[in-house]
Amino acid sequence: MQRLILTLYILTFIVPKSFGQDSSIVEKRGIYTGLSFGTWFPDNKNKVLGNPLLLGFVVDFKGEKNAFGLTFDLIGWPHHNTTEPINIKFGDSVLIRNDFFGAHLTLDYARELWSKDRLVFEGICGIGYGRLSYYNPNKDTEIGKSSIVFNPGLSLRYLIGRKMFLQIKTQFCIANYNLNDNISTDLKGNYLTTKLIIGSR
Repeated sequence: MQRLILTLYILTFIVPKSFGQDSSIVEKRGIYTGLSFGTWFPDNKNKVLGNPLLLGFVVDFKGEKNAFGLTFDLIGWPHHNTTEPINIKFGDSVLIRNDFFGAHLTLDYARELWSKDRLVFEGICGIGYGRLSYYNPNKDTEIGKSSIVFNPGLSLRYLIGRKMFLQIKTQFCIANYNLNDNISTDLKGNYLTTKLIIGSR
């Protein structure tokens, strides 16, 4: 708790002064680009997938109150171990796997709900496409599942100086990465993502 309070104090009072900026003249419009780091928290039978690393980038085109953006994430890159082995149907046999990887790409809309000086609180809604690969021994053999991704959420963005920003983004992702057979492990469920974004405009 003490570390959190210290971090908020530094971001609110010390960092802006170190850049010599008056918060009343901060320009919030522009093109924002950043790198993101985070994880997801499954909510159902897909908990066997664990909490993979999410590594990606974002591009936001922000106006006075609205923003449109593009988000790309690698999921479990280069691969992530499951919490327990999963069964994968492969022809007439069943494979036992303990890792996976994937990616998703979404188009996002954000609406500013509240702002004060350098702090911006936004509601987000995104839609896109994702894919998880459960078995990929070579370029000719790959078992995975693609899904439409719908992910409403919230964002807290803090502007540092004239160019840099920090952002915390949390979204509830509705997707279906369950394999379509009665033999493979049941992976039904959605997931909550939390990411820290560091970038500039």
